[in-house]
Amino acid sequence: MKRKELNLAIILVLFLLLSNIYSYIQYKEISEVQSFLYELKKDSDIKIGQLEALKECRANEILLNGNEISRDWEITNLQGGRETLSDIMSDNTLVLRYSEMHCDVCIDSIVSKLNIYQDSIGLQNIVLFTSTKNMNYVKKFKRVNNIHFDIYGISNALDSVLVDIGMPYLFVYSFVDERINNVFVPQKENVKFTYEYLHSILLKYYTK
Repeated sequence: MKRKELNLAIILVLFLLLSNIYSYIQYKEISEVQSFLYELKKDSDIKIGQLEALKECRANEILLNGNEISRDWEITNLQGGRETLSDIMSDNTLVLRYSEMHCDVCIDSIVSKLNIYQDSIGLQNIVLFTSTKNMNYVKKFKRVNNIHFDIYGISNALDSVLVDIGMPYLFVYSFVDERINNVFVPQKENVKFTYEYLHSILLKYYTK
């Protein structure tokens, strides 16, 4: 009788052991699936966010592209003097429009890429427009970032056309047509798009 009870006890222990092993395996598999699904959702959310940001950038480009700007509108140089667009720009000038409120990393990233193209596009064919009124800040920004391009403060009239969209953007100003073309909003997540844009601008306007 005791032997029978012992065998039953052994069987019960083995059953409990196997049951625990099976439960552990099931738990581990479920955890792995849950972890996989979490990473999948996380990756999906990032991609959706990037697509939404890209969609917003393209919408802003469409909104700004083709806007007319008179060559007689005024801008302010770093010395505080007033000049008109006709004084400082030739036809098809590449312009970076930015504000001190924009992402510093974003601005620095674009400027570094413009520096790469300053010889091929031409230093005289690239200018920076800012809505910043503090010219001392602009001077410091230019010195710290080793910027060789001219920087100008834009007037309220110009600011009403070159609206602040919350991020810096590039465009080509047609002096002849008095309008802006090829508007592009760079994204720091898609650096290759900025290089492709600058290369296309080089080929379209500055390569004979």
